[in-house]
Parts: sequence; structure tokens; C-alpha cells
Amino acid sequence: MTETGYLFTAGVTVSQFLPAPGSRGGMSLQSWDTCASAIVYGGELARAQKVFEDWCQLPLQGQNPAAPEIKKLVGAEFIEQLLTESGGQPLDWGGISRRIMEPASTTAAEAADIPTDFGEGFWVDINAAAPPECSRLDMESLKRDLPEDIRSGLNWSPDNQFLFLVSILSPPTRGPEPTDEVEPEEQSPDEGEDENRGAAKVALEGVIATLPEMREKEAAALIEARNSVVAGWLWRKFAADTRLASNEIHISPCCRLIPVEAETGSGPGNHGH
Repeated sequence: MTETGYLFTAGVTVSQFLPAPGSRGGMSLQSWDTCASAIVYGGELARAQKVFEDWCQLPLQGQNPAAPEIKKLVGAEFIEQLLTESGGQPLDWGGISRRIMEPASTTAAEAADIPTDFGEGFWVDINAAAPPECSRLDMESLKRDLPEDIRSGLNWSPDNQFLFLVSILSPPTRGPEPTDEVEPEEQSPDEGEDENRGAAKVALEGVIATLPEMREKEAAALIEARNSVVAGWLWRKFAADTRLASNEIHISPCCRLIPVEAETGSGPGNHGH
């Protein structure tokens, strides 16, 4: 039986006492916003979310640690199969976790902190390269229709397969329309201060708040394919006759996997997104 998996992403504010700029030996409380994602599998939604929240809020390592604070959390359930170029397969979360945790040999580029591009194509504007209508194409037509600068930068060898995390994004929400019909309720000064404090608490730095990772999601999928465009095309074919056929998608590398029953270990404050 396939274990249910959930993709969670949190907008997190990290605070820590660090050396103050321009001060000899002085310390100051410094805060910054970031986002962290993980896949939690093997349990019900409420339990999975609690495991993710606990992982996100693990204290930082080092001196003067401070627990990160979650400001916004979004989540989505995975479809119950791994999509591949040869068809759908059961999701083996344990096997996938071992696969992404396998230490790869370090290249000279990695040793120099230079990102290594194996042709996955995470840089591609996937909604332009694999729009909903591409579901009608075969792979050769998909490849032929790509601009040369995109096509030439991607891996097309069927022997090289990568894992892609696909987020199916909800349509952008519009803010409430202004109206003059509703009068604001009277409130005491204390109530107003509490409300303002709450508003400040959920605010995230603008750049973080607008990341596609922080968008509300309808679903998530894991896809094994030779590049991101093929991964997007496989999703479009899978979703062609569903309510998700025209939704925007976001493609990223597979993130941290956490079994519900396992210890969470180090949190995102220690290892980044």
C-alpha cells in the first residue's frame, strides 16, 4: 500500500544574536526571512504537518541559538504514483529518500562552489516551455518546438534520468474589493494593538513572500524524466482530462524527505532550503 506524502513549505523568520557590524565584540539580535520545504510521508495530514512544523522550528546550531518562527505555511498532497517516461509507478518513499541521500562524487566545479549543470533544466520557464496544450504532442515534437537556446541546454539522453518535484499551483487570489457598506466595529485601544501585533507577526519579507514555493498549491507530484521540460510535459499529459489541466506549475529539485515516525534531526535553519 502506497504511503501518503505531503509537500510542505514554510516562510520562516530566523532570529539570532550575531556579531554586530562595525562593533568590536558587540552582539545584536539579527533576523532574516527564508523558506524551507520538506516532504513528510507515512501518516495522516495533521500528524505530517506537526512533524514538519517541529522540524522547521528546531533551534539553530552554534552559540546563541534561537528557534525559527513560522510565518506562513502551505501544503499539498502528492498524487499516489511516480510519473516516468514509461508510465506511472508506485511511490516508494523509502527508496526515493535513499536515492536522493546517496553521496555523489565531488567534481572540481562543486569543490569550487560552482553549480554543476547536468542538463536538468531547472532554469527553464516551464509554463512557457510546457504549456497545457503540449499534452497533445509526442516527445520529438515537444523537443522540436523548443527554441534552440533552450533545447541545446537540456539533457536528452534517456539514460540520464532525474527526479523533479512538481508543484501544481492554485490560481492567484485577488484581494478583497473595497466597499463602503460595512462599518468597522468599535474596538478598544488594547484590541487594536493586539491586532496590529498579529499583522506584523504574519508579515514576510517581500522577496520571500512572492516566491512560487510560497504559493498555495492544489497538488504535488514526483516525476522522473530526462529534463524539466519532459517532466512538465509528462505532468500535462497526466492532468490533461482533470481539473488541474490548465494550472500553472513549478518545478524544483526533490527536497528533504521526512518519515512521520522518524526523528527530525537538523532543521532548515542549519541546512538552508
